[in-house]
Amino acid sequence: MLRLAPRLASTVAPRLVCGPVQGRQWVAQGLRAYSTVDMGVLEYLLKVEKDGEEYYRGLAAKATNPGFKRILTMLADDEARHYEAIEDMAHTGDTGMGKSSILATTKTIFESIREDPNVDLLSAKDQIALYEEARDLEARNRDEYIARAKAATNPKVRALFELVANEEQKHYVMMDELIQFVAKAEPGSGRWAESAEYNRLDDELYDGYKY
Repeated sequence: MLRLAPRLASTVAPRLVCGPVQGRQWVAQGLRAYSTVDMGVLEYLLKVEKDGEEYYRGLAAKATNPGFKRILTMLADDEARHYEAIEDMAHTGDTGMGKSSILATTKTIFESIREDPNVDLLSAKDQIALYEEARDLEARNRDEYIARAKAATNPKVRALFELVANEEQKHYVMMDELIQFVAKAEPGSGRWAESAEYNRLDDELYDGYKY
């Protein structure tokens, strides 16, 4: 089974490596909703989400723009929300995370930044490499979840991986739009090389999407 490596420094992207996941108390309780193998899958997801939360909190701490700090904090909070939902699934057997409006909120933040005549994102350009690493991590996780969903024999596990794949796709879009937003900003206050519509920042595009 795959899992993330032990917790790393705050802005070092977690990496998928081979190896067993340390057991949790509820695994030993013999919950009926999932087999032993399926419980290992849930542990894997919990580890990914926990490491993701810490990773984004580290990026948020380094963000120079308040709007970007809020976006990265939202990503961390979203990972924490996923963790709680997956843990609930382990106990109840129900798959569901509820709908989020994280992309719509991100769009609002971008629009607010663009309207600020005093904003200067020149310093944020130094963070692009970190943001690209985060975006690529989300893509890898999404693809991993899609592959696991297709391979799953338990319908609940398949549905769970499809849910988290959709959530990771939202995170991928957020980071990719953030990268483009910073890259298009010209040196100086409140100027962008191109107009933007942020058409991808629509949560409904990804809620319930089937890969």
